[in-house]
Amino acid sequence: MRGVLSEIRGRGAELVVIGNGSVYFAKTFREDLAIEFPVYTDPSLVTFKAAGLRRDLGSTVNTKVLSGAFRALKKGFRQTSTQGDPWQQGGVFVVLPPSDERFGYVSSAAGDHPSNEAVLAALPPLSGAADARKNS
Repeated sequence: MRGVLSEIRGRGAELVVIGNGSVYFAKTFREDLAIEFPVYTDPSLVTFKAAGLRRDLGSTVNTKVLSGAFRALKKGFRQTSTQGDPWQQGGVFVVLPPSDERFGYVSSAAGDHPSNEAVLAALPPLSGAADARKNS
């Protein structure tokens, strides 16, 4: 999503990440990766449960995840130590004020993400970004 951050903001929206590690890990994650958007954390997993996100062994350790990890390794990406609940999966949501969920994606396994195009399609068009802010 970082690659489309300027387009997200151009549409009057913001990218926000919610992790499940400690506050220290969230701060370090943001600093180490030079992230320019808000990063929050919920070690209690209340947010993840409310969003209906998966948390189980089968979605974390399976052949699809292992093959994806191998592909990432071949491309030079390295898994560092786990900084939070390793069984908790994520998701992507587009919510417009006051609480209109326009897009919801529940990851089925580690590394499962929607395309940037699918997320952007749920946002107001570039020309309507100012109007969307006015109506909120």
